Amino acid sequence: MEECVLIEQDALNEIIIPTTNIDRQLPDGTMDRKEVVNKSQVYITTAGWKNSFAYAKLIELLIRSILEPDEVMVMGGTWVTPVTEGLLAEDFVEELKLSGTYNEDSFDREYGSKWSGDVDNAFFSSEKFDKCRIISQPEYEYVTRGNKNAYYILGVDIGRFKCTTEVCIIKVSPQIQGAAIKTLVNAFSYQAEDFEEQAIKVKKLFYKYKAKQVVIDANGVGAGFVDFMTKQQIDKETGDELMPFGVSGGTFEEVMEQYKKIRGIGVEENAMFLIKANAPINTEAHAYVQTQMYSGKLKFLIDESQAKAKLMSTKVGQDMDVNKRAEYLRPYILTTSLREQMLNLTAENEGINIILKQSSKKIPKDRFSAFEYGLYYIKQEEDNKRKRKNRDLSKLALFSSNFGQL
Repeated sequence: MEECVLIEQDALNEIIIPTTNIDRQLPDGTMDRKEVVNKSQVYITTAGWKNSFAYAKLIELLIRSILEPDEVMVMGGTWVTPVTEGLLAEDFVEELKLSGTYNEDSFDREYGSKWSGDVDNAFFSSEKFDKCRIISQPEYEYVTRGNKNAYYILGVDIGRFKCTTEVCIIKVSPQIQGAAIKTLVNAFSYQAEDFEEQAIKVKKLFYKYKAKQVVIDANGVGAGFVDFMTKQQIDKETGDELMPFGVSGGTFEEVMEQYKKIRGIGVEENAMFLIKANAPINTEAHAYVQTQMYSGKLKFLIDESQAKAKLMSTKVGQDMDVNKRAEYLRPYILTTSLREQMLNLTAENEGINIILKQSSKKIPKDRFSAFEYGLYYIKQEEDNKRKRKNRDLSKLALFSSNFGQL
């Protein structure tokens, strides 16, 4: 793979790599699986961006070179080597540095093999995101340990036809002082099924985590999905009845008028918060995600390569078959995918509004949207709590009295 920094991940994994599955024939027609170039893969590239597939592959191979030194190796170099060997003139390098159009980051990538942290004008920092990746284990259901006041929020971005539906499970742990800690404890991605099947899956996650709220984008296809959430379904796997979900509120007035009748016995009341995004709401949400990340209030699962290394160091991990290992690593991989989507977003300003655009259109942003919806609801809860506290304090009155001597 030449200049693999430009190669599309899906094309590589689904088209190119499968062609290496067949053993290479030797001149006499026989096959030797230990023959040096049999099924070999060579990746050659200049450095690029850390939020790319090529960088993730580099880290993967670097770790494998430590664990399997007879199978994998990684080599790198800078402009110093060709200058030393007479293949590159040193004055040419100096002229590049002195050029009026010299860009240090670009030079470091091309001539220094230094991978850049973020795309130009990136709204989120890869360094800040990685500092938040400290959670070792995902959560698959409601967990009470650590903080008895903790609760779960489900952020949902609805997909249909070629788009997937993304669900982010956010655990909110209130603190004695300051904002709560928000931890992405798990994430789920569902293929574009009909809305009833999607509603069943989201409702089952709601009960599994004893969630406080399902936060949904009610724009476009989301509006159709909400209609199914407000109806009863039967879980085909268990035969259980899943109640209609009511709405607690949203970002547009007509939401309560339309759904206020969904109440009473046999209804999961106040289970959904509906977002109808516009420029001011998006700006508020974007700024909140960035602020929470930079202040260390967001926590994410560790990188999948770390998780795999820890897993393979145990007998349980070594005995796992490929499918179970893939399922184990799924939450970590989806977290890395969220990272990739966030680092692909660049910021533009239209007046006071922040507009986030995809640097590469090949990288979707659905998972980020689901994550951001959940955080937006949490922000509203924090703001309301702060307002109630301020109102209570304003009711206090201080009195002073002077008492004469009897």
